[in-house]
Amino acid sequence: MPNLAQKGLVGLIWACTWIPVLGISLAVAQTPATSLVLTDEQVAKYARIVLEMEPHRQQAQQRSQATADPASKDQIRREFIRTATEIITRHGMTVPEYNRITLWIRSEEGKTLRHRIEAEILRLQSGDPSVSPSPKP
Repeated sequence: MPNLAQKGLVGLIWACTWIPVLGISLAVAQTPATSLVLTDEQVAKYARIVLEMEPHRQQAQQRSQATADPASKDQIRREFIRTATEIITRHGMTVPEYNRITLWIRSEEGKTLRHRIEAEILRLQSGDPSVSPSPKP
């Protein structure tokens, strides 16, 4: 399987999509935590979610860009949210947990965690199970 650089997805982490959750105010949902520490298992889980979700995100983006119809765009968005939610929960994470990590790694404070996740994505794509995620600081 090609690595991120070969696929032109070096910025995959930045493409991570925030998934709306009903019942949570947008302001609260978009506020990153003051700190976030993840285990290697949580980093691997998030990386697997990102890798599985990315083709669906790209497809939804292409379909949305190909239409000018607002109703079609809304339907495409709803389908992607449903698919993303299924992927996230199948990997044992909740949508709020996923969103919290996504927001954190986009912040300056989340730089170290972002690097750990990027390294794990590369490890997963290389297919080398002997390489473990980078140690926590």
